[in-house]
Amino acid sequence: MSCWCFPGGSPYGWPVSAAADFPIYATMITDLIDARSLAEHRIGELDRLLADVEALHEPDSNGDCPTCLTEAPCVTFGLLHRDLTFERALVTVRDRSQIDLTAIEQPDRPSVPKLATLLATPNPAMDRAFAALIGRDPT
Repeated sequence: MSCWCFPGGSPYGWPVSAAADFPIYATMITDLIDARSLAEHRIGELDRLLADVEALHEPDSNGDCPTCLTEAPCVTFGLLHRDLTFERALVTVRDRSQIDLTAIEQPDRPSVPKLATLLATPNPAMDRAFAALIGRDPT
């Protein structure tokens, strides 16, 4: 079939037919559509999570963070709004004093002994166990 605008014949050079590997492409496109819908769903979940975290770290009337119980500015809030880089946030947190949550939440709880104190305490049961392991008489 020849056209007056293409004197040599068809503009494509040969007839166009369906590809033999059509099912492979259809499966790949269907998988990409499913992956996209899952990614969009995950984006929605992460957006809601970030909104919840942002609401938790919203500064109070003094500018302090009610969740972190730290003075302003809240590091988490700064990270969420990209006011702080991660490295700068670490430096900021290192400079702050530690909060002993156990002392605040459970003031009557006994303190945990130091490891050196535990190891320095004589323990005859451990001595017998080690003597049995190396094959000595535990006397």
